[in-house]
Amino acid sequence: MADFPVKWFSSDMGGSPSGSDEVGALIDLLKACLITGFNTSPLISLAFDSSTGLVTAEIGQGHGFLKHQVISISGADQDQFNGDFRITEAGGTWVAFAPDAAPISATATGELMEIKAAPIGGWEVVLEDSERNRIMLRSTNTRSNGLMLHVQNDHWDDGSYDNWSDASSSAYPQRGAKVKIVTDHTDIDTYLTLSEARWPIGWDYSSDGREWSLVGDDRLFYYTSRYAERNQRSTVTFGEFDSVIEGDAFATVLQGIPYGVEADWADNNDDNYAEFAKFGSSGEHYLARPYHQMPTDTETLWSKRGLGFAFGLMHQYPNPASYGFYVHNGPIILEEVIEGDGNMLRGYLPGFVQPLQTAFAYHKAVLDDLPSLEGVPVLLWLSAYDDAGGYYDYKEVNGSGLLGFRLDKWRAYQ
Repeated sequence: MADFPVKWFSSDMGGSPSGSDEVGALIDLLKACLITGFNTSPLISLAFDSSTGLVTAEIGQGHGFLKHQVISISGADQDQFNGDFRITEAGGTWVAFAPDAAPISATATGELMEIKAAPIGGWEVVLEDSERNRIMLRSTNTRSNGLMLHVQNDHWDDGSYDNWSDASSSAYPQRGAKVKIVTDHTDIDTYLTLSEARWPIGWDYSSDGREWSLVGDDRLFYYTSRYAERNQRSTVTFGEFDSVIEGDAFATVLQGIPYGVEADWADNNDDNYAEFAKFGSSGEHYLARPYHQMPTDTETLWSKRGLGFAFGLMHQYPNPASYGFYVHNGPIILEEVIEGDGNMLRGYLPGFVQPLQTAFAYHKAVLDDLPSLEGVPVLLWLSAYDDAGGYYDYKEVNGSGLLGFRLDKWRAYQ
């Protein structure tokens, strides 16, 4: 069976989770993308065309599945029709995909054949308190270090003891969910916190409204959401990077957004966004533990390094010499911040290619014909490099650069 270790999801997909600011909505989104999938729909028919080598799945109007999306098919009597597949073409009522092998029958049969957005898989719910909107998630990959993501997705304005120190008062809830790297748990409220941050919820004050994406494998994912008055996007992440330290038991990152209250989101000039697209920034970038693996009293910070200042900001678009669009396929370096000694190489962030230019027309595009990456689908998505969302613009790209995510595989063993 074909393997798709990396999957992507977005608010443009049919049946996608809301990603709203309602309590529990971020948890619902994470579970849908990582574990359960979404948009389960009955199939009208499945038919194999031997001349093209493709299966056409007839679904009906408004199905919402997109080209390059990985889907899961179940319920066919003929096994060759069942499994995970990447959509090669999508029409108004149908999608097409290449099966692993030619089915024994040109037409599938089955009492209840279904299609859905395939989840990433390889993640599990360790503990969940649905009434209080708390959850612990972790990778089930045998290579995983076992560190968990703890998400508190209520409005957490229920008293001064449950508010961040930056909150104006308990009457002003923080705009976001509390997220932590945790270990050594006994229950949903008892654990050892290694790092903590905040993730965006909803799209309040964004003039263009709902827009999010999530892309990941079974050990790490990146989540991007648009929100606040500047109408920009923050990318946050949790998971395991590729460490240069053999047996690194704490090679886990957590990236968050600046702390603030609802009034900050309504302010055109406040610092609302994660500087994820910027190289060298360590704001709200947290490591589980330092390279020496010992606990410390201070947060361990990290930053990214690539070519130039940020993703998408090496050259103007189109390139004057060729009118082309270019990406760099080298690794994105992960540096650990060492107080008094500068930064050190801790490892590499999996999943990226680096666009050298930012072309707004490519936002949300999936390209599979980039030079040196022919046949590899690459998802492009705008993300802020400026924490004020472009209040101080750089090269007239309004505070954001293009991120590039490989959609084939992120790890050497995959």
